[in-house]
Amino acid sequence: MVKNVSFSRIQVYDVMFPVMIDQYYCDKQNCKNHTSTVVISGVKFDEISGTFGVQPVHLACSTSIPCTDVDLTDIQLSPSPKYKGLLQKAVCWNSYGKSQGPLLPSSIDDCLKSGGGLIKRIARSHDRVCY
Repeated sequence: MVKNVSFSRIQVYDVMFPVMIDQYYCDKQNCKNHTSTVVISGVKFDEISGTFGVQPVHLACSTSIPCTDVDLTDIQLSPSPKYKGLLQKAVCWNSYGKSQGPLLPSSIDDCLKSGGGLIKRIARSHDRVCY
């Protein structure tokens, strides 16, 4: 579980993905998809500014267990002239939370879903109560 993590007052220059959660990340060529094993909740991004290369926001959360309570506040990111022609739009997949301005680029404002999303409980043997 990842819970209650804050990133604030960060200035970036030519960073490919300055605001990122990626449960599909793999540092090898062939990885199994284990995204249902991590619950991410309460991640705050506040006062992030500077320039980006590919996407200002990339939130790729598990289809089976969404990221919840994600906050994007006062994000001011401009595309780097060094990486012109790349995607440059905020992308959120199965990410729930709220965003509040100012937000630049404007695609950040529509990125997160409102509400809590459906979270399935992951049962483990130590979660059971025996009588």
